[in-house]
Amino acid sequence: MAFVKPHAIIAAQFTPPTHLISMIRHLKRPNIASVIAHWAAALAIVLALYFGYGNGPRQEAFVAHAYAGLTVLGLVVVRLFLRTLLPWPEEESGGSRISRLVAEGMHWTLYASMLLTPLTGWIVASEVGSSAVPRLPNIDRLGSSFSIGDPVGAMMYGVHVYFVWSLLALISLHVAAALFHHFVFRDTILVRMIPVLGQRAGLASDSYPTANLRPDRLKEPGATS
Repeated sequence: MAFVKPHAIIAAQFTPPTHLISMIRHLKRPNIASVIAHWAAALAIVLALYFGYGNGPRQEAFVAHAYAGLTVLGLVVVRLFLRTLLPWPEEESGGSRISRLVAEGMHWTLYASMLLTPLTGWIVASEVGSSAVPRLPNIDRLGSSFSIGDPVGAMMYGVHVYFVWSLLALISLHVAAALFHHFVFRDTILVRMIPVLGQRAGLASDSYPTANLRPDRLKEPGATS
């Protein structure tokens, strides 16, 4: 039996299926800063939703919700800047032009929703009172003030809630599309956004060649078992 190094066996245990290794070897990854900003924004959205539903003491939850939303806003601005500065690699799936246009439109709609949701929340938080969220800059509606109790304030709050639900719907579609690409199309759309998966595949492919995982490898002259 051929000798296999222990670290190669360990790497193989944490490796994606063999059909993904060849794709990952030639993977065109987005820049790491964009990937980090992507997952950081996802975490901030989860926290904003958690505290937005009133989990925890009322005042503390409101403050945490506001700052989580502002974090989302800042990270989206960073993502847009990085996307302009560092072009996104072209999709490697063989989809039609229409599907690519739909995906592109979906991404930009998601970006817009991630900007408008915290912005409308910021306006509402500014008008609740300057002490409601410590150190939050006031961006009241062009200098005019209103409260949540008056019609305009209630409308702004309603707009914010509308954007929250729209954002949730878009995120759900985004996640479903990523999983569909991964499990049905079997492309690298999802894999390339998870750097650790590619690193493990690279370790396994370097120290434990893919050829050793193929059944026909046993038929090669000189192969041992």
